[in-house]
This record gives sequence, C-alpha cells and structure tokens, in this order.
Amino acid sequence: MTDDLRIGIDLGGTGTRVALVAPDGTVVDRVSYATATGRAFAVRGLIDAVRGVIGTRRAVSIGIGASGPVDRAGIIRNPATLPAFTGVDLRAVLRAEFDVPVAIDNDAVAAAVYESIVGAGTGEESLLMVTLGTGVGVAALSGGRPIRGADGEHPEAGHRLVDASTAPCYCGRSSCWEQAVSRTALQSAAQAMQPGASDPSTALADLAARARGGEGRALSVFEEFGRLLGAGLADLQTVFRVDAIVVGGSASQFADLIGEPARREFRRLESYRSQPEIAYSDAGELGGAVGAALLDPR
Repeated sequence: MTDDLRIGIDLGGTGTRVALVAPDGTVVDRVSYATATGRAFAVRGLIDAVRGVIGTRRAVSIGIGASGPVDRAGIIRNPATLPAFTGVDLRAVLRAEFDVPVAIDNDAVAAAVYESIVGAGTGEESLLMVTLGTGVGVAALSGGRPIRGADGEHPEAGHRLVDASTAPCYCGRSSCWEQAVSRTALQSAAQAMQPGASDPSTALADLAARARGGEGRALSVFEEFGRLLGAGLADLQTVFRVDAIVVGGSASQFADLIGEPARREFRRLESYRSQPEIAYSDAGELGGAVGAALLDPR
C-alpha cells in the first residue's frame, strides 16, 4: 500500500543512497549521489534528495543507516569519513522538515536488518553482519534487535588489532582490521600493483579480472584478504555466537575470490564449536537503504 511507504537513507563515507521502500522491502524509487564533504551543502542536499524521491507520494517514516560511530542520542560522531554530518542532529532536522518519525543507526545495523528480514539471514534467530566498504561495519542482531555495548552504544567492532601490516588507522591502531579488509584496502592494493592507475575502482576491477584469469600475483591479494576476513569473523563469532554470518558491502562482490580462503581460515581457528556457514549478501547497492527504511522509528 502506498500509505505504508518509507524512506531509507544509506549514508556512507563515499556514496549516499536514498530509497522509497514498500513494507515488503520493494524499492519504489531511488537516487544515489556522492556523499557531501562540505557542511554547507550536506544537509540541504540530503533534504532535497529525500524530497525528490518522495515526489507527490507520502512516506510514513524515515530511517538512516550512517557510517558510525552513532551515539546514543542519534548523533553521528565520525569526522574521519562523514565530516559534513558529524555533530548534526539529523533526526531533528528531518523530523522538522517532513513531520514523520525518524530512526538513525549504524549502517551495519541497517544492513543486518535488511538481511534478517528479506536477505540471506531470513528466519535466523541471530545474525552477524559485516560490511566491507569504505570502512568495515559490524553489527549483530538477536531476536531482530541490535546487540549493544554495556553502555548502550553500538560496538565499533571493525576496529581491532589484526595480524598483518596495514596502513595506520584513524582509530589509532597501527594494524587494524578495517585497514585490512575494507574495499578501500583492496583498492589500495590494486593501485600498488598498477602504479600508473589513477582510478581506484578501475584498478580493482582490473585486478579482479586478472585474478579470475588465474594470475598468481593478483590471486594472492584476494587470498590474503580472504584469510584476514576469515580470521576476523572467527574472532567475532567467538564473542557473538550467532546462528548466521553475512558479509556485505561493495567488496562482497569478490566472494568468488575471497570466499574460500575466508571459509578455510574461519574453520581453522577455534570459534568454540560454533561455526555457521558464511553467506555473502546479494542485496546490491540498495540493501543498506532498504534496511534503513525498515528500522523501527519509535
């Protein structure tokens, strides 16, 4: 029913996606654009995008999945990848503009909600979601509700020490899981192997094509990426002990290259006898926006 349409916003460090979503998760309309970095235009641009997607229709709520941290008050605290929105009370702004309830949460929570309702985790009592994009997002659900830290904040579990040499992370760690298994990390590795490549996306696509063609050096990049992914998933499973694990985000498109080394390392490490299969999301680029639309705005 058109009376039940909801707006979902996936506010990522690189791209922003806004979708008008039906209760069953069907996307009615959508728009995508590069995430603003200048505060003067960021909020106004988001409002205009939402208004354009709604058009002459009516939305009953708005949900935002933002690259975290997002604090208990719903304020984004992420100067590293969302500087234009850090410190802005988006809930209050959008409530005042559209007169509907607004929910905001970490973008990994929105992705987890999508997978639990209409995606790879449908029917599971508990779910671990890991998104590999500009950074690494982690969220766990139990009974459909996000698992929080003892203080009520969302755990930023993508920031953990890793057994690898990585670029220094803005979190302060010299070797961080986010710097090892994000799409950004893959793009950096691809550019390092192709010094003349100026566009990171093109360099990564070329590296993947070479790996799929059997080139050893290219395959080794994805093999190591998958190994580190699997090791991190084993650590998280030791803590959360969920029924299902789903990997999403833009780097999940390389599941055919990273899936087996990730599975092998995950199985090798002791997760204390709790080892579900690792699924890869087929949500596409709008999964986060759809999940955001399905967040409870109360």
